[in-house]
Amino acid sequence: MVVRANRARLNLSIDPDLKVEVGEILDEIGLDYTTAINLYFNKIKHEQRIPFEISARRNLTVNEFLGSNWSEGLENLDDVWG
Repeated sequence: MVVRANRARLNLSIDPDLKVEVGEILDEIGLDYTTAINLYFNKIKHEQRIPFEISARRNLTVNEFLGSNWSEGLENLDDVWG
């Protein structure tokens, strides 16, 4: 392992349960937190992006999902329920 004299310190807060769970996984694959974070940051640097998809899911309205004319012709359908 190469030890570099000039290292920047990164302090962050993380959910304690997540830290423990991830620590156990990292132990299984032989990595520590510092190495894992360095791998992650290098991946971002080389790919110039977060290496997984991030999105905000939102519910669509009926008009967005089916189109604004979705209700046209409904009055012509037979009522099978009633």
